[in-house]
Amino acid sequence: MCSEEMKLWNELRVASFALVELGLYLDTHCEEPAAMALYQQYRVQRQNALEALNLRYGPVTPFDVTNPTKWTWTCDPWPWEGEV
Repeated sequence: MCSEEMKLWNELRVASFALVELGLYLDTHCEEPAAMALYQQYRVQRQNALEALNLRYGPVTPFDVTNPTKWTWTCDPWPWEGEV
């Protein structure tokens, strides 16, 4: 995995984790503007990382398949299979 791909995966993981944690906090502090602003910041960061991964390396989840004529979720080797 190249360093750019690893960087994007890390951004996706960090933003996803932050969104879950902030979501739990907002469950009990639903009108706190600083928490909502931070939530929106991480939401945009996660979306950008997800879009970049999908564009450069293919769909991250089956829900990200956008090709209307070919199922592209499992066409390539899985990461643990190595290059074929």
